[in-house]
Amino acid sequence: MPHDASASDATRCARAPESPRSISEPLAPPIQLSSVYRIAGLDEVDALFEGRADGFFYARDGHPNAAQLADKLAKLERAEAGVVCASGMGAIAASVLTLAEQGGRILVSEELYGKTTTLIARELARFGVTHDLFDPSKPETLRRALADAPDARLVVAETLSNPLLRVCDLEGIGAVAREADVPLLIDHTFAPLLCKPIAMGTTLVVHSLTKLIGGHADVTLGAVVGPRELIDRIHAVASTFGQTGSAFDCWLAMRGAVTLPLRVERTSRTALELARRLEVHPKVLRTSYPGLPSHPDHTLAKRQFSGGFGAMISFDAGGREQADRIIRGLRAIPFAPSLGDAQTTVSHPCTTSHRGQDPAVLGRLGVTPGLIRVSVGLEDVEDLWEDLAQALEFA
Repeated sequence: MPHDASASDATRCARAPESPRSISEPLAPPIQLSSVYRIAGLDEVDALFEGRADGFFYARDGHPNAAQLADKLAKLERAEAGVVCASGMGAIAASVLTLAEQGGRILVSEELYGKTTTLIARELARFGVTHDLFDPSKPETLRRALADAPDARLVVAETLSNPLLRVCDLEGIGAVAREADVPLLIDHTFAPLLCKPIAMGTTLVVHSLTKLIGGHADVTLGAVVGPRELIDRIHAVASTFGQTGSAFDCWLAMRGAVTLPLRVERTSRTALELARRLEVHPKVLRTSYPGLPSHPDHTLAKRQFSGGFGAMISFDAGGREQADRIIRGLRAIPFAPSLGDAQTTVSHPCTTSHRGQDPAVLGRLGVTPGLIRVSVGLEDVEDLWEDLAQALEFA
């Protein structure tokens, strides 16, 4: 905007300053917090809305930080495009709302994250969407479910289930979904960098960026990546439902992603050692970690993953009272019902992530009142074990 020497102080305060001229560009991506963008005229508005020109007009529909983050994540997952949403559940909801329709069916994996289950089984059921279950480690169960569901519109699973860390057979499930011409959505939150679901036949990959990719417990954000045409549709739904992410959180997530490979390597190594020790501890009834030979999907995990088995461990202390005593007995590891932080945390699925789910179903799946989930961080393994061991003795 040209400088107006005659403008009053009120006008000078109200108007945005001109962008400084520079022949250089910032090395780190700048935060761009503007909620709206200046446009030259009506022809330019038409060009933006019709996709004939690149640019932004309103932050809910897109902004530079979201575009940069979506592009980074799409390239990371070998996808054509991506869209950033206000949370991981926002990304899942936008994807499901795009593909579901009244009278249609969604096939969901057993042990799915509690809020995803609630979205599909309870909330979408109010609009005539039904669902069936399958075992993600056994593709034949999906084949049978699809044979009974000609109205299937979407298959939803997780690379690693929450909280028992069962492993989805991505290639097998992907092949069955492709045969039926039904899109497959994989929640890859627990396993970034461990494998590439799209290369194995997945249509859409979702991340809760709040977790391991953000990595510092200071972001609430999600993303979905996949084919450009489908992502464009999901983006439109996300904008309409107000599900898109903020500029500052996008900037934080981009910063967190820089160290993701280092954190995945370190936490996977520490988690494996802690899981080995927990498995033989007399106060632990069972330990779930895909890197352990005792895990039911260990062979599949070895074939499917590279560079480790992830940062998540679950172990059963026997009952709610024992779990509570362990959690209260921890001196340095906080009880914080999320995951993926640089510091180690613990959670109690029955009272947090899976709260309100059918107790009989949870019991059948093994999500018991004594189950504790550990999100392994960057601390020294001996310091972590010292705290866990004394808490187990306290219990």
